[in-house]
Amino acid sequence: MRKLAAPFATLLLTCAAALTFSAPAHAAPQAPEIAVATTCPDVCATVYEPVRCRFSDGSTGTFSNKCFATIHACNRGIQIVSCARI
Repeated sequence: MRKLAAPFATLLLTCAAALTFSAPAHAAPQAPEIAVATTCPDVCATVYEPVRCRFSDGSTGTFSNKCFATIHACNRGIQIVSCARI
């Protein structure tokens, strides 16, 4: 019985692998999708390099570094127009 079981098991595993990993002949290869980040960053280095930034909604703000200004803009859905070190 053991002599018959080993070749049968090998054949069964080979068929299962072919069914599992083969693609249909008519299927065209597709490029992988690239995930786009939809969340804003929430961590910045605590290096103190103060900046004053102007935003696309006309507001201005002073931040301890440009990273915090970027988070501020992202959370509000606005863009940084300009930043200057102070």
